[in-house]
Amino acid sequence: MKILLTALVPCLFIFPPAAAAGDEILYLAASETEALLAKEGQKVVVHGDTSGSKKSASGTNFVNFKDAVFFLVTFKSDLGQFPDGEPSDAFEGKRIAVEGAIAIYQGKPQIKLTDPKQVTILAPDADFPPTAMKDAPVEAAKPTEENPVTVTPPAPEAPKRKPPVDPSEYFKKKE
Repeated sequence: MKILLTALVPCLFIFPPAAAAGDEILYLAASETEALLAKEGQKVVVHGDTSGSKKSASGTNFVNFKDAVFFLVTFKSDLGQFPDGEPSDAFEGKRIAVEGAIAIYQGKPQIKLTDPKQVTILAPDADFPPTAMKDAPVEAAKPTEENPVTVTPPAPEAPKRKPPVDPSEYFKKKE
C-alpha cells in the first residue's frame, strides 16, 4: 500500500486534475458590488484600480479600490509571505487582478490576501479580463503521420451501489 501511494502522490503534481467542463474563471470588476456579494464563498478574479490603501494600528493591511466598496485584507500574521513589501504599499495606485474566495465583512465584499501569487499587476493599457475563446472556430483534428488522431473509448460506468445491509442478520445475539 505504501509503495502504491509513494508512486501515485508525485503523479498528482506532474499531472494535476483537469478542470471540469463547467469550471470557468469568473472575472468581476471591483465596482460590481452586487455581483460580488452574490458570489460569497466562491473563487473569483476581481480586477480594478487601487486607491486609498491603508494599514491599521494592529498591522492589518487594507487594499481599497477606486469607486468600490470591495477591498483586500491581509492580516499581520500573513505579512511574512510578502517579501516585496506590505500589500497596502506594494499595490497602492496600481491596476491589479486578484484571485480568491469572496467573503462578506460588515456587508462589504472582500478577499483575504495571504499570498502574493494571488495578485497580478496589470499594465494600464492591458485588455482585461481576457476575452473568451468560445466564439473562435474550432477545426477538427486531422490525422497525419506525425500526429495520428486516436479515439478514446468512453469511460466505463460506475458500478451500481448495493442496498444497505441489515447488520442484525450477521450479528445475532446469543442466547
